Amino acid sequence: GLPASIVASSFGKLVSKQEPAAGLKQEDLARALLFMVTNNIGQVAYLNAQLHKTKRIYFVGNFLHHNTLSQQRLSYAINYWSRGKMEALFLEHEGYFGALGAFLLSQEQQKNQQDEGGGADEN
Repeated sequence: GLPASIVASSFGKLVSKQEPAAGLKQEDLARALLFMVTNNIGQVAYLNAQLHKTKRIYFVGNFLHHNTLSQQRLSYAINYWSRGKMEALFLEHEGYFGALGAFLLSQEQQKNQQDEGGGADEN
């Protein structure tokens, strides 16, 4: 009796069948998995945003490149968990931000090593 938008119902019909795989389309299974994973990402993102006291959550990465279903599901999940108080945002060139984040982290680590007297390379 749950609506399709609720996570628990992603695989609900399978559990109630005598033979769960009978009549199952691969695309339906893929969609249910995508929704389940994306809802999970949305809940974890919401919890982290709550922990860090931010209302805007930026999603990046190639997983979202031309993946409107996941973008819509993430927006829905953030809106649902935050009761409309937080916002999911998606960047236009999302695939490059992982590399940018890795670069910035390496710069910070290098600076910390220098500050501690570790003498990081001058490259």
